[in-house]
Amino acid sequence: WIMGAHKGWKDQFKGYLLQPVDKDGKKIVCEDEYSKCPGYESEKGGFDWQWTQHTAFRIDSKSKKGVVYLTVFDNGDTRGMEQPAMAGMKYSRAVVYKIDEKAKTVEQVWEYGKQRGSEWYSSVTSLAQYQDDLDSVMVYSAVAGMQFDIAKGRPVGVPSPHINEFEWGAKEPSIEIKMTNAMGYQAFPFSLEKAFEK
Repeated sequence: WIMGAHKGWKDQFKGYLLQPVDKDGKKIVCEDEYSKCPGYESEKGGFDWQWTQHTAFRIDSKSKKGVVYLTVFDNGDTRGMEQPAMAGMKYSRAVVYKIDEKAKTVEQVWEYGKQRGSEWYSSVTSLAQYQDDLDSVMVYSAVAGMQFDIAKGRPVGVPSPHINEFEWGAKEPSIEIKMTNAMGYQAFPFSLEKAFEK
């Protein structure tokens, strides 16, 4: 299967494209060859694809035969296959998707970040990963607050990486750590016990 906007795929791949559905399994119709879905258009969020994503991880403990849960950091660049009128309109999201492989459908189960706008936008890297031991999603927005000035050919603004942790399904983070004047590529939670086991 292919999880992404339907626009631009050759005929030989079109049969693998997933159909967005809501929580009741009802088909979600998207504009412009499925590149502009309701979440793209609505300020309140809703289903949208992942754009220039990083760290798509399968959640093994929630997946079962034929049903796959994924966490994805949706960086959000070229959302809807276009650039917004102003760079400050960009945003990133942490997303959980549920894929039914037999039905070839994808449901957006959870999202966070659109409401944070450009302050939380991370054009590169970053992470969203489910944590089994805490039934939570750990999120790292690596270069939040930094934009890229195409005319000048360099980044502008100071990156302010954010680390957030969300209880499964929560709309707001349980924890937020905001770093200033720092640059980071990735952040991964790890267990010292597991790291040093024989």
